[in-house]
Amino acid sequence: MRFWRVLLGAALLAGCAHVTPVVESDGLDFRERQMRLTALDGWEMRGRLAVDTGERAFQARFRWRQDADSMLLAVNGPFGAGSFQIDGTDEEMTVRARGERWTLSDPETELSALFGWWLPVGSLKDWLIGLPDTLFSARTRFARGGTLAALEQRRWDVEYPEYRLSDGLLVPRKIDMSHGRLELRLTVDSWNSLAPTANALN
Repeated sequence: MRFWRVLLGAALLAGCAHVTPVVESDGLDFRERQMRLTALDGWEMRGRLAVDTGERAFQARFRWRQDADSMLLAVNGPFGAGSFQIDGTDEEMTVRARGERWTLSDPETELSALFGWWLPVGSLKDWLIGLPDTLFSARTRFARGGTLAALEQRRWDVEYPEYRLSDGLLVPRKIDMSHGRLELRLTVDSWNSLAPTANALN
């Protein structure tokens, strides 16, 4: 059974997101912002997630915490439906959902098999903060103000309709991701950098 079958759909996706121009500035060009973001000890974002696989759709709230080489993703659907947690590193991850647990020694391959989607999990930590993964070739398009507007990488299309100023840095507020019929839309309600003394995953 593919992993998405344990995620109960809550509702169909809303209409297409509207493009909103950046109205704030951090005073940095893209390269400067990239250096500042990649030098962080860690960061955390919270928001809302909508997924449409072409056959099923669900909406949920999410929390992503990134600490150097480790991550924690917690997704919580309405009344617990579609809830799961993923934590670990690019080399090993643990997935928990509906009382079951999977330990993945090849996270990208095995997580993609569990979900039934091709999910480049190793690149998400960069994409979520408006950066391409430097380990792979990419086609990029930039907006006025030096933010990444769109990205084509690893067979995924990623668009950034809106940014916000958080902790002195412009970071994505809305992220639209697609791969074939699969669509993921994220709305980031809060984003914070983590201090060096608080970078352990809890």
